[in-house]
Amino acid sequence: MAGHGHIPYWLRVVLAQTFVAGGLLPGAAHAQLLPPTAAPAQTGYYLTPSLSVAEVYDDNVFFASSAREHDFLTRLSPGLQAGYQSAPLTVAGGYSFDSEIYSRHSALTTAQMRQRGSIDVKATPIQVLTLSVSVTYFQTRTPVELNLETGLAARRVLAERYTANPAFTYRYDPLTTAKGDYTYSKDLLAGGVTIDSHIETLTLDRRLSPRDTVGPGYIGRQFAFAGFPVLTSHAVTLGWSHELTPLTAFTLRGGPRVTEGTVDRLPEGSASIRQTLKNGEVSLAYASTLATVIGQAAAATAQGVTGTATVELLPKLKLSAAPAYFRVSSDAFKASVYAVTLEASQQLTKTLVLAASYQFSLQRGTINPLTGTGTPSTVEVLHNIFLIRLTLTYPARVD
Repeated sequence: MAGHGHIPYWLRVVLAQTFVAGGLLPGAAHAQLLPPTAAPAQTGYYLTPSLSVAEVYDDNVFFASSAREHDFLTRLSPGLQAGYQSAPLTVAGGYSFDSEIYSRHSALTTAQMRQRGSIDVKATPIQVLTLSVSVTYFQTRTPVELNLETGLAARRVLAERYTANPAFTYRYDPLTTAKGDYTYSKDLLAGGVTIDSHIETLTLDRRLSPRDTVGPGYIGRQFAFAGFPVLTSHAVTLGWSHELTPLTAFTLRGGPRVTEGTVDRLPEGSASIRQTLKNGEVSLAYASTLATVIGQAAAATAQGVTGTATVELLPKLKLSAAPAYFRVSSDAFKASVYAVTLEASQQLTKTLVLAASYQFSLQRGTINPLTGTGTPSTVEVLHNIFLIRLTLTYPARVD
């Protein structure tokens, strides 16, 4: 995750679902978390324009701990995905933005509440080697959307994130695979601290049996906070993946983490289990990592437990639930975040989807989202969001 710790892609999606379904990352998917709209299977060029219209009720527009203010808003989200797909080379790019119109707080109405842009290139020069690079840009006036590994709320202010992520996968032999990636990100917050993050990850996986894969790993992090000392961290891990059944699998990875020459009290770690159902999927995951928090001039230790359950109840009707719990601590504050997202979506036609969602979150700790600073007493921030959205997409081949 750019600007934060490092967790597997699928777990990033699990964390993102808490925000996406709830309407905090609406319209086109968050450029840093979700892949571009899937292209048709054939080789060639494609275009996928989209338009999303949503009605949202927010009961705590300013993330306040008391005297919460509510509002109804209309959100318009046009977007465009384009790319080229072939066996040796895939190129994809996209851009979307959100315009929001508020009923009560007209000063919040803006044509550019969010902007998302991404370019992804994937190449397979030889059969055993895959190279990729992803460049993304995300701008928002609700920075909570950048705190995916902590779920921490933040005041309304302009925030930006730039990310570059080159990666490789090399299959040494049928049983051994090496993977590596480097992520650079820059977080900018209006009137706040700028954060530069450098994260390197290496893993070596060896398949011991048809159901078991093990291997060592390394994660190196360097966080630079403008005007403050650079923080460096290293973690050495060991991973194990096991298929209990053809439909059930779990993954464990963990090891000691050393930050600025001192062994951290909590090690680097992740654990997950996934169960494929007849008409859906259920997963549960845990992660312990070192992360940055938008607006904070120090790294934080973050632990998160997240779950997802998705089921196709009827043909073209999908239901999902995504509970989450985060525990975050730094030298300046400690906080816990409880969240759950419920969503139902109906595929009305090949190009039209109707979705409704509800998101609940409760943050409790010694940090005030309105100031971004630690407090001597506990602050509670309760937040509910209701959303109904209609999305039109029209994928097309380009000859």
